[in-house]
Amino acid sequence: MPLGRISKKGKDTGDYCAPALRYVYDSTYVPLGDVQAILKTDTSFFRKYSRHDLLMANATGILPLLKELSQLEGKQDDDSQLERVRKRQQIQSRLLLASTEIASFAAELDCEGERAEQLATYLDQKDNKRIRKLTIFSVVIGAVTTVATALIQADNTSKVVGVAGGLVSAATGGLAAFSSNQTIPYMHKRNLLADLWTQPKESTIYPPFIWYVLNEKSFSNSGQTSIAYNIRQRWKDYMLEDSSQEEKVLYFSEGGNYQADDLHVRANMINQLQSSIRSINQDLQSLTLSLGDK
Repeated sequence: MPLGRISKKGKDTGDYCAPALRYVYDSTYVPLGDVQAILKTDTSFFRKYSRHDLLMANATGILPLLKELSQLEGKQDDDSQLERVRKRQQIQSRLLLASTEIASFAAELDCEGERAEQLATYLDQKDNKRIRKLTIFSVVIGAVTTVATALIQADNTSKVVGVAGGLVSAATGGLAAFSSNQTIPYMHKRNLLADLWTQPKESTIYPPFIWYVLNEKSFSNSGQTSIAYNIRQRWKDYMLEDSSQEEKVLYFSEGGNYQADDLHVRANMINQLQSSIRSINQDLQSLTLSLGDK
C-alpha cells in the first residue's frame, strides 16, 4: 500500500491513489440494458441457471457467450468441440478480468481510506500537542497561584492573586477541552464517493460491471432497493445526519479544507463502500461455480 507524504507545512502531496493509467473497458462486455426482456427470450436455455447467476453473467458481459455456448451443445464434430473450448476460455478470461476489476477498485478505495486517516491522524496529533501544552500551563498556573497566595501577607492582595490565578488556570483548562478546528487542504478530483451520492445512470469512474451490480436491485439482500441506494441511505442516517450542506459539498466535490472529524467521516464512508464492493466476489464465485457444473 503506497502511502503519501505530508509536507512540513501540513499539506497533502497529491491525489496519489488515483490510477496512473486511465481505465479502458471493452464495450463488448458492457452489461446489456433490458436484461429482464432478454431472460424471457430463451427460457429453455436460461432454466439451466439461477436468475441471480444470469444477472451476474450479464454484469460481467458473458451472457451472449453463454448463449452461444449452449447452441454448440450436442454437436460432436471437431469444429464445434474446438469452438466450445474457445468460448469457455473467453468466459473464464472475462471472469478473471471482472475479479481483477473488483480487486483494483477496492485497492484504490483502501488507499483513499488510508490517505484520509493519515491526514486525520496528523491533525489529531497536532491537537493533542496543543491540549498537552495548555493542560501543563494550567497546572503550572494553579501551582504558582497556590504558592503565591500562601506567601503573600496582605489579605486583599492574596485574594486578588488567588482569583486572577484561578481565572487564568480555568480559562487555559477550558481551552484544552475544545478542538482547535485546524484544517488541512485535501483534494480528490477523482472522487470515489461522488457517484454514490448523486447516483447517475452511468458512472465515469466505476467499471461498468461494478456499477451495474451496485445499482441492480436483485443484488441487494432485500431485492427492493439497490446496494448503491442502501449505502447512500446508511451515510445519510449514520454519518451525515448532523452534517451541514457545506460539509456535504466538501465530501462529494473535488475537495477543500478538511478538519480532522471531516477526514474521519470520509474515511468511514470509503471503508463502507470498499466492503460492499469486495462482497461482489461472493456473487462472482456463485456464477463461477455454476458454470463449472455445466
